[in-house]
Amino acid sequence: MDKAFKGMAVFTSVIMFLLMIAGTLVTDTDSGMGCGSDWPLCNGKFIPEYTVATMIEYTHRLITGFAGIVVIIFSIWAWRRYRGIREVKGLAILGISFIIVESIIGAAAVLWPQSAEVLAMHFGFSLLAFTGVVLLSVFVVQKDRSHLFVKSAVSKRFKWFAWITVAYAYLDIYSGTYLRHVKASLACTDFPGCYPGNFLPLAGLPGIHYLHRMAAVVLFCLVLGLLIYSYRHLRGNRPDLYYASLIAFILTLLQGVSGVLVVLTRLNIFTTLSHSALITLLFAVLFYIALQTRKKPE
Repeated sequence: MDKAFKGMAVFTSVIMFLLMIAGTLVTDTDSGMGCGSDWPLCNGKFIPEYTVATMIEYTHRLITGFAGIVVIIFSIWAWRRYRGIREVKGLAILGISFIIVESIIGAAAVLWPQSAEVLAMHFGFSLLAFTGVVLLSVFVVQKDRSHLFVKSAVSKRFKWFAWITVAYAYLDIYSGTYLRHVKASLACTDFPGCYPGNFLPLAGLPGIHYLHRMAAVVLFCLVLGLLIYSYRHLRGNRPDLYYASLIAFILTLLQGVSGVLVVLTRLNIFTTLSHSALITLLFAVLFYIALQTRKKPE
């Protein structure tokens, strides 16, 4: 039973990650209306005729539906198995609630025109659903070994800093998603400046683009702060936080490189997908760090 349950945990996390990538692919290829304004049918059919945009959108819908079923099964299984553990209950609710909300917003975006602000929320809710599932999976996998790395509590200051970093990361991700939906991804075509003759734009789409760049720099500094503190004070007694901070820092560096490549390659599909994949993983790791700050030795 333990082997099957842990296998289900890993499988659910993989499906949710594929869902995140599929959603990004829909946005990056402008395939959101690949099935027209029909939902749940695609161009009035259960099995639509083949076009690239239609297949991308239809595949995204199929993955969403399948992921929703898998997440509900896994979350209820975990809830019943670890009845009474608040962390499991909270993560299960997080995963189920936000995949439902994400699906509703996705359907609404097809049936009725939505603003860029609402469309950006679609990715944000998907991210919260993914994070809830992944952290629930991590809990399942490391449940019997937590005493090996949770050897002391952390300071209140570090706990607040970790949660502030998570909240800021979410806002930064929202700004990046909003940037894509308002078609500002190439409003700046140079790096580190915006474009020749304008290093620091202050208005319009270039201003939105450059604001996201500056927000990313602040996020880098926050993650670096987590790493420095955990290296100095937590490396011995809280290796979970130290290694998670190190992974977060590496992901942040890769995320920055992928962001530059998105501009320099003029929205190459592989760089844009990498950019979204890295920020998805980074947010989950940061949320893990914040959640682990609540842990105390058993």
